[in-house]
Amino acid sequence: MLRTRAATWGYVAALVVAEVAVWLLSPEGKAHVVDWVSTNVANLSHHPLGSLAGSALVPDSYPLVWAGMAVVALLPVNALLGNRRTVLLFVLLHVVGTLVSEGIVAWRVTHGALPEAARHQLDTGPSFVLVPGLVLVIMFGTWWWRLAAAAGLWALWPYLFEGLRQLDVAAVGHVTVMLLAVPLFLVFRRGRRAAIARDAEAASPPTDTPATEPSSR
Repeated sequence: MLRTRAATWGYVAALVVAEVAVWLLSPEGKAHVVDWVSTNVANLSHHPLGSLAGSALVPDSYPLVWAGMAVVALLPVNALLGNRRTVLLFVLLHVVGTLVSEGIVAWRVTHGALPEAARHQLDTGPSFVLVPGLVLVIMFGTWWWRLAAAAGLWALWPYLFEGLRQLDVAAVGHVTVMLLAVPLFLVFRRGRRAAIARDAEAASPPTDTPATEPSSR
């Protein structure tokens, strides 16, 4: 179970460690870490990989609650896609959701619709990973996982689209990842099924051609 669901348990472990480490810091230390990992325009220009990786592990509120939600959002998807495709799916969702939402901010700042300070706004948390995961579990999970995922999404729902009309970063990102989650999942699941079929075909013993009996006259 640990090996076949390593993508989920690895992320959950990293999330717990990061959350505990950050929340044990002084307020000044925590503010510094959150500022560094925020996937804002300035950080994406300066250290994109560090901010993208860190922002998915450092929520700005409710420590450890996100870790429990991660189990619900990722484990059923991991069971359907395997480890490699699960990692690729959620990394892609997190990156695209971030680039779309922050790309809009960069465009608006460049054209004077937002002040220069918007390049440095805080934007951190695992929701671009977990929200699409909850959607996928509701769509494709077994019924008990669907109930848990629906409860998690219901708890988050009032906050997911706040400021969407004003093109708020989080709201735009949530819409983006929710729209992309199902089609990307279907692509990865098709690839997973094809790989399983190929492996099964390769592992099956070849069918021996029966020897032809010599004819007697």
